[in-house]
Amino acid sequence: MSALRPRHPSIVHALFANAERGAQAPSTIFAPERVGDSAADDIRWRHDALAAAACRSAAALASAGVRPGDRVMLCLPTSPEFVTAFFGALVLGAVPTAVATPGGFGSSDLFYDKFRRLAAYLEPKAVIASAGVLEAAELGADVTALDSASLHGSAVSPTSPAVAPRFPEPGDIAFIQSTSGSTGTPKGVQITHANLAANCEQIALAASMDIGDTWVGWLPLHHDMGLIGGFLTPVFTANDAVVMPPSRFLRKPGDWLRAVGRYRGTFTAAPNFAYGYAAARVTDEEMAGVDLSSWRFLFCGAEPIHAPTVQRFVDRFTAWGLPEDALVPCYGMAEASLAVTVSRPHAPVAFDSISRRALTADGLVADVDVDDPDAMQIVDCGEPVLGTEVRIVDGDNLPVTEDVVGRIQFRGPSTTVGYFRLPEPTASSHAEDWWDTGDIGYLRAGRLRVTGRQKDLIIIRGANYLPTDFEIAAEAVPGVRPGGAAAVGYADADGLSEDLYLIVESAVDPAEYDELRRAVRVAVSKRTGILAADVVVVPPRSIPKTTSGKVQRAQARALFVERAVPEPVGAGGAG
Repeated sequence: MSALRPRHPSIVHALFANAERGAQAPSTIFAPERVGDSAADDIRWRHDALAAAACRSAAALASAGVRPGDRVMLCLPTSPEFVTAFFGALVLGAVPTAVATPGGFGSSDLFYDKFRRLAAYLEPKAVIASAGVLEAAELGADVTALDSASLHGSAVSPTSPAVAPRFPEPGDIAFIQSTSGSTGTPKGVQITHANLAANCEQIALAASMDIGDTWVGWLPLHHDMGLIGGFLTPVFTANDAVVMPPSRFLRKPGDWLRAVGRYRGTFTAAPNFAYGYAAARVTDEEMAGVDLSSWRFLFCGAEPIHAPTVQRFVDRFTAWGLPEDALVPCYGMAEASLAVTVSRPHAPVAFDSISRRALTADGLVADVDVDDPDAMQIVDCGEPVLGTEVRIVDGDNLPVTEDVVGRIQFRGPSTTVGYFRLPEPTASSHAEDWWDTGDIGYLRAGRLRVTGRQKDLIIIRGANYLPTDFEIAAEAVPGVRPGGAAAVGYADADGLSEDLYLIVESAVDPAEYDELRRAVRVAVSKRTGILAADVVVVPPRSIPKTTSGKVQRAQARALFVERAVPEPVGAGGAG
């Protein structure tokens, strides 16, 4: 294996190297929240101006009492304010942590509950957010509240004080990536500057990025794929990046594709649901005059990948020049900084057609014809990025051979040093240099296939079932919203096994719910051989998801199943 040699020792070094190019420096371009066809309101920020603003932002943070090594929470949307705050912290030597902004699923009470738990866990020196968020957050007296508009104003004013950049050491913590769900104990993944530089280089090599490429994306900057893939890797490789608020994509996904045509975008990243969403929602009229022929590498990751869904996206937009092999499955996680494996361009999207019975009963991979009723499709997520290794282990933590399903582990230069102030979860995930992902899958010809997440497995009469298999069947039923299905297991009345429950989103009249429930049960049973105990129909956008669109099954079960189903006999805590 060739040695990995990142072109810069840190993202701070990369930014200031870009700045030295002056008028020839690359830019980060911000598409505003407003939906429109013109680029007139887009904000183009060249990296020489960004570097200068970061030094002024760092000075403002220092004057507020922030010191190198201090943690700084950022609760900011995709915007220039996010960038000045993030790079200001890095230039000062502080440790930024980006968290979600209010909005999306759930009430403001849920948001602020999570926000306060994160603040209590991270103990930041400062929180940077809008005035409204700062007022509602009720921060403690030991936390400095910094209004994002005021900080950004100081950063962009040429008369504001500035500090010289502090260039970090490789082992310094660059940022902390929060992986907290909506409930439970937060986890902060610590990413060093060496980790980040390694993964940016690995991503660039895997996708053959070069000077002159342009990233066009919409994933939120508090998400690892949005932050590292869509923002920091283009900075690291001296390329332009166009970043769009995720809410704009969700309202009008055609704006994403028009931006690709406008800026001659070459790269992007999105989860499986987004490709299906765009294929279903974007109209021919919206695509008038759009040329997608420049788009050559579309990363697909962050959630299980369904081959027909992503292939529909490719098939839908080839008429506008999208190359047939541009969509590339990948696998990654915050504990690896971002990328672990990346596939190669391939048309159509490559997948295995394997036996569902062999997988659930024996954990073995047996090929079957794609038209076999027992067939399930598992997408090829590619080989490890340069310098990273992947293995599959059994319940005793022993490596297994290819085509045997087990837990996915990896090691490499981008692997986190551990969770912030959580030595036990770090130790349980990190043994003998290998990081246990909590995901399950198998290797074939050295390339990774991901079958699901261990904690999401549904165990029915001793057999392990993948929730995505049930969800795909449910989503095929007319009336079920695309991407609007969640399959969960819940202990049966005897507490000896789990029953299957499906939660589906639909806009049909409530009078049609019973018919829809029957249709979903039949479709799932026909595909998988499992009859659901119940199907819960909910309005569109009711199923809780992460900001990248990943279904939060545990929360969905708590909301829609546990409240409605009697507690199993013998269940309950100690009195």
